[in-house]
Amino acid sequence: MSPLDNPLRRHTVTVIDRVKTGEDDYGADVYEDVERQVADCNMQPVSSTEANDNRTQVITRWRLAGPPGMGLTPTSRVRFRGELYEVDGEPGEHESFASLLDHTEVFLKRVSG
Repeated sequence: MSPLDNPLRRHTVTVIDRVKTGEDDYGADVYEDVERQVADCNMQPVSSTEANDNRTQVITRWRLAGPPGMGLTPTSRVRFRGELYEVDGEPGEHESFASLLDHTEVFLKRVSG
């Protein structure tokens, strides 16, 4: 391990992007999900809340830090350890002095119930 390797960046996630592939016979946009693997990520749990209004609903939030230029959008989804998460808000691209700590950061959420 070199001094610049980050042991916290040990996760690989699957990013699922919605890509416009054309139009249907009525002129409506047609989209397809395209999956890609992104290594050198860090996933950390942030919070989990539960609501019990005639049913139990759980909202779980995670923080994803990954390599710069991941290409995440607000409509991207991320699969980690078999669970599918939605991007929550606008992903951030963070820059640092001499590019040493450049990274992409975003919050993710999963709603169940």
